[in-house]
Amino acid sequence: MAHILVVDDDTAALAVTESILRKDGYDVMTATSAQAALDAIRANRPDIAVLDIMLPEMTGIELCRRLRSDPLTSRIGILFLTALEHSGEIALALDAGGDDYLVKHHDSVELLARVRALLRRAGGPLDPHGNEVSVGHLTLSVERPVLYVGGHVIELTTLEHRILFYLMSRPGRPIPADQLLEQLWHYPPGTGDPTAVRVHIANLRHKIEPDAEHPRYLLTLRGRGYMITSTH
Repeated sequence: MAHILVVDDDTAALAVTESILRKDGYDVMTATSAQAALDAIRANRPDIAVLDIMLPEMTGIELCRRLRSDPLTSRIGILFLTALEHSGEIALALDAGGDDYLVKHHDSVELLARVRALLRRAGGPLDPHGNEVSVGHLTLSVERPVLYVGGHVIELTTLEHRILFYLMSRPGRPIPADQLLEQLWHYPPGTGDPTAVRVHIANLRHKIEPDAEHPRYLLTLRGRGYMITSTH
């Protein structure tokens, strides 16, 4: 049974989300502040954390950064559930390490679909063959979220790992954002927000490129998608 933490200072909204998840068979714990969430995580690390952005004392974005910076919690799936619909706030949440987001006033079907997609990404196998995939100067561990660039070791989030694996398994081939949303976020065709892809690609560039503004490994081909190359 998957274990989910829901963090929201709106107790009515918290109760609704908890009820939806429990009825679908998940083990759910709740918290109304970031500190309470950290205490709960120390006691029982969840598979997924569903975070509101606007929390007292420490925002959900700050909490997300704390979780991502700790090796013990860095691979927890993080879904932001927020009333804020501004693209800037959503980008901040994803940039902090969030895997996905959902605007409040959603229906239960959409929430459960996002949760199931996060669980599939966290637990599904990457590849049945070999332990590494290499393209040029990049070598990605299949079993661990680690990328080797020359002599440098770069730690990745679970989703960054899967994005790189997908692209590095198709070197020199541009992959459209909608294909990544379908294959890695598990959205139905024609749904999903390309903002999520753009933010995670930008984060990856800051991690792996010598100059993120002038990438040499992870390229954007306007109108065609994203591509890993060994020849740029």
